[in-house]
Amino acid sequence: MIKELILQMIYCFMASLFFALIMNSPKKVLAYTSLIASLGYLIYILCINYGNPKLGFFLGTMFIAFLGEICARRFKMPATIFIFPAVIPIVPGLGLYETILAFVQDDIFLALKVGTNTILNIGSMAIAMAIISLIAIKLKIKPKI
Repeated sequence: MIKELILQMIYCFMASLFFALIMNSPKKVLAYTSLIASLGYLIYILCINYGNPKLGFFLGTMFIAFLGEICARRFKMPATIFIFPAVIPIVPGLGLYETILAFVQDDIFLALKVGTNTILNIGSMAIAMAIISLIAIKLKIKPKI
């Protein structure tokens, strides 16, 4: 169990690293972005193992957005540089694929079932990012003149 979890975190680290490279992120933030992705994915996996995937999408994304905002303040860069590549491993791409596959195979009920679940997961991720972004905007410290 632990060995499998560590392997998944390493895979997540590598996937996030390559997405950050594709996005032309600055080299000095690549390791931080990938580490944030691994920790967020760990929260996501732990919630899934306890039987609540929607909470996993929400808490994993919230943790990634929180650390992304902190790193954005520290490195004086946009938060999207940290958040976007880090959240990619959590995005429910399999659900989107299965929805489209069910539509192509004319299985409307399966498509609606999987599609609704996928949209709810994506919505929980969006709400988590919006909450953290709103908190970050409200807590923004004005520079001293």
